Amino acid sequence: MVPLKALSLFYLVVCAVALPKIPLSKRDDLLASMKRSGVLSNINRLKSQIAKTKSKIQTGLAAFEKNTGNVHPAVSGKFSGTFTATSNNPAPEKLTSISKRQTEPLTDFEEDLWFGTITVGTPPQTFTVDFDTGSSDTFLPAVGCDDTCDGHTLYDTAASSTAVNTNDPFFLQFGAGNATGTIFTDTVTVAGLTAQSQAIGASNHYSVEFEEANFPPDGLVGMAFESLSVFGDNPLFSTLVNQGTVPPVFGVRLTDSGSELLLGGVDPKLFTGAFRNVSLIEEDFYATALQALEVNNRIIATVNGILPAIVDTGTTLLIGDVDGVEILYSAIPGALDASGVLGPGFFVVPCDNIPTVGVTIGGQSFNVAPDIFNLGVLEDNFCVGGVVSSEGIPFWVLGDIFLRNFYAVFDQGNALVGFATPT
Repeated sequence: MVPLKALSLFYLVVCAVALPKIPLSKRDDLLASMKRSGVLSNINRLKSQIAKTKSKIQTGLAAFEKNTGNVHPAVSGKFSGTFTATSNNPAPEKLTSISKRQTEPLTDFEEDLWFGTITVGTPPQTFTVDFDTGSSDTFLPAVGCDDTCDGHTLYDTAASSTAVNTNDPFFLQFGAGNATGTIFTDTVTVAGLTAQSQAIGASNHYSVEFEEANFPPDGLVGMAFESLSVFGDNPLFSTLVNQGTVPPVFGVRLTDSGSELLLGGVDPKLFTGAFRNVSLIEEDFYATALQALEVNNRIIATVNGILPAIVDTGTTLLIGDVDGVEILYSAIPGALDASGVLGPGFFVVPCDNIPTVGVTIGGQSFNVAPDIFNLGVLEDNFCVGGVVSSEGIPFWVLGDIFLRNFYAVFDQGNALVGFATPT
């Protein structure tokens, strides 16, 4: 493993030489929307996002087994950590009702997404895409797609002289639906870097989660490892690395403005100090080992065994298992179980005493700031917490609620992720 100092210097040199940046745009920040228009008017959006993450991960696990011939360790039981609370706190009482004024009909809103631009084909066709570290395939809506693709820019494979039809169909499960189509190969350019013969899913049908009203980008670029590819091919970033175009590292900053993805290094203008690096336990998802949970800088639960936590730019919330999340909220004075009001896995905390919640990974503490943890006021001075639980996900998901607190580096070459203080 390369020492921390050497890694930091390497990142800075690469950035200074190449600077292949993708500015990331954002449509309607979920956190701001919830605080502006109320939690209830956005709760279906949250539930849809959790379902999408759950099915995306299950799809990745199935692809891992198909590609490697092995059941993923998080499914086989090799990774099966459990929590032990450091003190015997009672489980939060249930919040069973809300005031009458809060019972307006629920409304679905678009995802909380950061997205950038790529070009595909010869001559180049321009598309907006979501860069997702929780999956590994690139797909776009194609000419001939049904009305689920309305409002998106369509990929015209017939207009590209470099497009090659593999005649292989694909099926990607997302939430309540799926994206289907045929796999092509074509040239893809991102931030001035061109990948040759990149596998691209040309979609003839989109899941409701990717319809224009819910998903403003045209398509998605998976940034995880090849073992998760449903297509059984290299993800876009791996293609760039394998073709010698860029070093195997990229930096991400997610924030309300000035968000950025930088391929081949990191942007020193967007962080201060050294990176705190954490080794990956698997090269599929960006999976680290979760070691403890913290509230107000105090460890409130430790992990027995190995419990993976994946770093995922494509998920808004911080998602955990049912027992661990209950232990977390049991250590927060005044917290209530809001599953009866908001749905399974949701909790509320007193708005006048919002805690600093953290996780321990790689022997280091990483905190979520109270203003980011707080999703907004529900009622009577209770605010919804940004850590939720979900059954059927065999590890924790460190989504944007976590990533907003840091400048993050994803280093495939050294199998680690690192986090620095953002400017």
